[in-house]
Amino acid sequence: MGVVPSGTELSRATLVALLSRLLGEDPDLHTRVPAGEYAELFWDGERISTQWFVYPGETGVGQLEVEVWDSFPSRPASAYRDEAARIVEVLRELAEASGGRLIVEEGDVTGASLDEVLDLISPTENGKPSAAVETGTPAGSDEDYLLRYLAAGDDRLTWLRDHAAATGSPLRLDYSRDSLVPLWNWAIGRLQPRPADAPKEKVFLANGSAFLRPEGAVFPMWYGRSLLLAPHVWSDESLALIDAVSFYAAECLRRAVPDLTWQVAHGQHRGYLHEGQPILAGRGHDVEPITSLMPLAGKVYHARNPDPAHPPTPPTAEDLRNWFDTTVAQHRSG
Repeated sequence: MGVVPSGTELSRATLVALLSRLLGEDPDLHTRVPAGEYAELFWDGERISTQWFVYPGETGVGQLEVEVWDSFPSRPASAYRDEAARIVEVLRELAEASGGRLIVEEGDVTGASLDEVLDLISPTENGKPSAAVETGTPAGSDEDYLLRYLAAGDDRLTWLRDHAAATGSPLRLDYSRDSLVPLWNWAIGRLQPRPADAPKEKVFLANGSAFLRPEGAVFPMWYGRSLLLAPHVWSDESLALIDAVSFYAAECLRRAVPDLTWQVAHGQHRGYLHEGQPILAGRGHDVEPITSLMPLAGKVYHARNPDPAHPPTPPTAEDLRNWFDTTVAQHRSG
């Protein structure tokens, strides 16, 4: 859930003042981030863990997102609801003060009461909403999954070459920086959203967090392994493309920064959203390949579904190379 502008950007001063209630003097909250990046913040209550993403605008804030999950889903739901109210109040006040829209599960709940919003995000007394579709933890250890993810790398690149060639745009995938521009230029034209009215089901993970899963879809192996790894808005082909391009871009990065190696993510914060996922680590911040690509894919999505009140920044062929250059620079100096 989060707050998006409705016309003008969100007020940065208001956002900092409101989030300070939860995050205090967190330096990442008070430090401006460059365009094209975002601030990643954490807050853990006694019951709830959260991860916040603050996306800068030209002068203010372009968007605020927060992921919320239940650290103790077997405990009474009332305690979850009480703690979630602190988060929802901050979001409601930000939307009201900045003229933004409060979004929960793709629905606009601006103006809804606190209880109405809490009803959407809180479990029932048995631990899960009545309409929940439950899913278990994938079989095998996280280390086993890392090996399977890497073993599928050649198949991803073969799929990428074959699909590009079939559309008349053969690609040279030599892991070079220069290969990223024609690759992303081709990908921009291929990424397509899934129809908005496609049937979906809500799936709850063992930690109480939930995501949407399109019915009857074909998914990459990582879909639904965490709350962030469930981009249900994309078509089946687009999910396969995101899978292949993100892996290829990560391999380009690994070759450019030899200190980075494939590892299983283990965060310092309780409920770290990349916990157990394949990442590149060893110098600087962890790089999770799929979520690293999401801001670039998001520009394509908003270009396909523009908001007239908040015109999007159009995607460019250089976006993936720019991400690569920024990430390489950060890790070589980190």
